[in-house]
Amino acid sequence: QLTDTLKVLKKHGRVHKDSIVAMQALADMFMPIKLVPKQFDVLVERVRGALDRLRQQERAIMQLCVRDARMPRADILRLFPSNETDQTWSGDLAKRNTKWAAALGEKDAAIVA
Repeated sequence: QLTDTLKVLKKHGRVHKDSIVAMQALADMFMPIKLVPKQFDVLVERVRGALDRLRQQERAIMQLCVRDARMPRADILRLFPSNETDQTWSGDLAKRNTKWAAALGEKDAAIVA
């Protein structure tokens, strides 16, 4: 069907009646491919659920750092990426000489939990 469609397009161009019929026939052949099997729906749902839980945890960490420990939002956006799995990250930041370090040290247990 693809070769037939290409021949018709080459002979008549895209706006000719025969070309439109050939492209529609080709489109009809590809239509079933767009449908997602039910097995993929389950897998995608699990991944989306895990990603949602991860985002909720990241929001909670940001809230503890920014709202409760008064850490500047720009600092957490700069320092948190690539430290998502490091459980000593907040403890190491609490040892710094910044005005929010002491408050972050108090929230360390909640951040790691």
